Amino acid sequence: MSRLFLRLMLVVGIGMTGAACQDDGYAAPRGYYQPAPGYSNPYYNSGYAPAPSRYGYSQPAPNYNQTRYTTVTVTNRGQNGYRDDVVQQQVVCGSQYYDGYRTRTAPRC
Repeated sequence: MSRLFLRLMLVVGIGMTGAACQDDGYAAPRGYYQPAPGYSNPYYNSGYAPAPSRYGYSQPAPNYNQTRYTTVTVTNRGQNGYRDDVVQQQVVCGSQYYDGYRTRTAPRC
């Protein structure tokens, strides 16, 4: 009786191990990194790279929201008897800046 029970437990154990090692279609193959759920990039870990560019070298992506700057004149206020110094400074268009006396808004470009 005990011999039959041991043999049955051995068969059940081998069967459970085999079932646990089966590929369910969702797991990545061994040796491949599987990204965390919620992050989907079509080029990441797909096995394919984007097609090469037409001219044989990479084209830079167009920068549609390029930050523009304008030049403004500000006063560096001297302290402890030192004189003021008037300088030019670059600031982002439309932003606020301090000209040495008050806060101003840079012109839009």
